[in-house]
Amino acid sequence: MAYCASCNKEVKNAKFCHTCGKQLVDQPAAGFDSITETTSTTTGTGSQLAMWSHLAPLLGAVAGFLIAVTVFLLWLPGLIIRNSAKATEFDKKHATESLNFQLSLLLFVAVLVPVSFLTLGLGALLYVPLGIMAIVFNIMAIVAANQGNAYRYPISIRFVK
Repeated sequence: MAYCASCNKEVKNAKFCHTCGKQLVDQPAAGFDSITETTSTTTGTGSQLAMWSHLAPLLGAVAGFLIAVTVFLLWLPGLIIRNSAKATEFDKKHATESLNFQLSLLLFVAVLVPVSFLTLGLGALLYVPLGIMAIVFNIMAIVAANQGNAYRYPISIRFVK
């Protein structure tokens, strides 16, 4: 049995709180009031970094329509958060998922470019469902990270473990 210092809840069989995403501590012996404030401040970025690992590529994709170079850098936030010293294991797992998904999207787009040329532009129609899926899956990952839940992208290739 573990305890979340910020939510004041007991959580069974988990390393992170299902409500806020912060790392759990062992159950205090004298009750809930004996937890010190340092346990909640050390994991204060719990779900925020995880959420930003999914939100930053989505915002970058929107900006990418204005500047074409940023589309090729959407995998960068996941890599930075994954290698951050401040990131918890929860943040690193979400950053790894985001990194794998963005690299998978880059590969899918790289495959669709020659397909579009070979089919005289008809292959470009596949960009629309790919873009819609990317937006929907990114939003689902942002919500899951903000709620403290794990998320795996359905069409992602696991490049990084």
